[in-house]
Amino acid sequence: MFKRLALLLLLAAGLPLALQAQSSAPKWMPDSVYYLMPHFSQGYVFLRGQMPAQGKMNICAVDNTLRFLDNNGTELSSGEDNILKVVIDNVSFLRYQDVFYRLYPVKDDVGVALCRRVMIIRDKKEAAYGGTSQTSSTKQYNTLYADGVTYNLNDGKEYPFEVTETLYLYKRDTVFPLTKKSLRKIFASRKADIDAWFRAGHSMPDTVEETQEMLSLWAE
Repeated sequence: MFKRLALLLLLAAGLPLALQAQSSAPKWMPDSVYYLMPHFSQGYVFLRGQMPAQGKMNICAVDNTLRFLDNNGTELSSGEDNILKVVIDNVSFLRYQDVFYRLYPVKDDVGVALCRRVMIIRDKKEAAYGGTSQTSSTKQYNTLYADGVTYNLNDGKEYPFEVTETLYLYKRDTVFPLTKKSLRKIFASRKADIDAWFRAGHSMPDTVEETQEMLSLWAE
């Protein structure tokens, strides 16, 4: 309760969210992989029912936490569960079910949502952080803890990692899988057009640009 109150006071003052210190990107992993943005930049974080806060921030792709730099350059992370959206250097990220999705708008509140997962593999038995399947619990997906142990990414060891990017759709503050069913739900008035498009032999696109082009067919 005290931590949440302190956090809200920071927000009211327009200061960065800061709950706990975090390790920065390990030497063996490029910053461009470890974070969703190439570098820390000025941005805004929007919380439900609160005024937006600003600061120098980035998003960790490994554990999906919002990261801040304080005045001393120390990297801090927010444990706030009420984050709705983050805008960093004019790039928007929607937080949906504890995962950050980069938004590529098509029209108004509809567009493509890109999810990038970074999987760090430490041994054969240990799950890869930031890359568990969608059927895994949210808590497992968004933590750097396993069996009560905190792993130090800067312990001098090098670990193999894998980066995957998955395309989704979004409408307002909800993310949908990239499927025909989702398209018919998002564009309810264009169901016949969508069905006709697929009957003509078209398939789901593989890139952000192609998906935007497809959505533009039905976005009003």
